[in-house]
Amino acid sequence: MSKILLIGPRQNKHNTHDTGGISILFELLIADLSKQNIQFTVIDTLKANYLSRINMFISIISLLMKNIRKHEHISIHATLNSFLVLAPMVIIFAKIFSKKTSLRKFAGSFHEDYHNTNFIIKFLIRWVLKHTDYIFFETKYLVKKFKIYNKNTFWFPNVRDAQIKIEKTRTFNKRFIYIGSINEEKGIDELCEVIPQLDDTYTFDLYGPINMKNTKYSIDYFKNLNINYKGALPSNNVLQTMDKYDVLVLPSHREGYPGVIIEAFALGIPTIATKLLGIMEICEHNKNALLIDVQEPTQLLNAVKSLNQLNYTPLHKESFYTFKNFNSTFQTKRYLEKINLRKKVINA
Repeated sequence: MSKILLIGPRQNKHNTHDTGGISILFELLIADLSKQNIQFTVIDTLKANYLSRINMFISIISLLMKNIRKHEHISIHATLNSFLVLAPMVIIFAKIFSKKTSLRKFAGSFHEDYHNTNFIIKFLIRWVLKHTDYIFFETKYLVKKFKIYNKNTFWFPNVRDAQIKIEKTRTFNKRFIYIGSINEEKGIDELCEVIPQLDDTYTFDLYGPINMKNTKYSIDYFKNLNINYKGALPSNNVLQTMDKYDVLVLPSHREGYPGVIIEAFALGIPTIATKLLGIMEICEHNKNALLIDVQEPTQLLNAVKSLNQLNYTPLHKESFYTFKNFNSTFQTKRYLEKINLRKKVINA
């Protein structure tokens, strides 16, 4: 009998460059389980890999019924939609066949989703949380908030598998990078105000897709501001590109645990970021990052200008040290420990 039936979004089969962060996390888990010789079967929930929503739903249900008896544990890795639509059905079937279940909810805005919905959806969310054997959230503040519905609620953060190893201490050369979507919510307006105020000794490059309809941002928009916009960056080239820079800048208005910060940690690159709940759980001011208030371009400019080789070196070293908590292999072992499919991780 295989140990785990995994239900979650796989890589986009038709366009690997269009694979989102959630699919990357799910694929990392699959890779880690393979390395650890854990037997598993996967049911894909990515809509792009099916002909239609109806085809996807029929396929998922068919595979669930075919495989549920053969597995010890049913593991759901959910976006909000799959949490509300798929999870209740899986939980009911799992109870019928006396199978243990776990649910990993991606992203850090679940508390907002909960408060902004109606009482029927709130009831459904609480029902799922109460009737799943183990719950995993991306942020510690979500664990704290929703643990009241299930004592077996744990932390499973955004993780990365480091591919580049730091061999020597970084030096500070005033090279700054932004990686992310190009939209107002990511703090692009603040960057556009700050970057033109920097002198020629600074390099400040922006990478990311301009994916909003009728957006004010364009190649010409950045060119007119004398800002280096480098276009979209393939996910398999993020680490190699970021490794050429000294500091990641992410002045977002809302975030969970940004994967790009964790990738920066893997390289020993400190971050300038905003004081958001998720970011403040992984970034500590003047330790592995410089933290500023949301929509405060003056603070952003001062943070950029405050960096020098003397204060950069300890930020760099602490950033690399921080990554150990977000190493995919380490967190997968802890996940297996929590759902009782692995002995306790030593020194966890």
